[in-house]
Amino acid sequence: MFLDKNLDHIGSNKCHEEVFMITREELIRMRNMTFDEIDPDDAIDLDDLDVDVTLSKQEKILNILNSGKNPYFCKSQGYLIKVGFEPNGVSAEEALESLVKMKW
Repeated sequence: MFLDKNLDHIGSNKCHEEVFMITREELIRMRNMTFDEIDPDDAIDLDDLDVDVTLSKQEKILNILNSGKNPYFCKSQGYLIKVGFEPNGVSAEEALESLVKMKW
């Protein structure tokens, strides 16, 4: 499963002295959620996304994951969007990086 392969390293990363605490199981649960199960308040609002451009790519991704929001759902201009990844396409990290870059 591509999610497991791409996220094997996540549990041990540090960002500004904070240890990334979300588990692989939590990420899988969030990935499998449907629109009916997600509270729109739990989705990252791309219109309000404020990313520190001085941080590394890894730190930016960890900040999004540490936000407490479901990284597989976002919203923009009132629309709820589910983000998906293809097993042989871009990695989850590359897709999250792309979301960060969309803001700038």
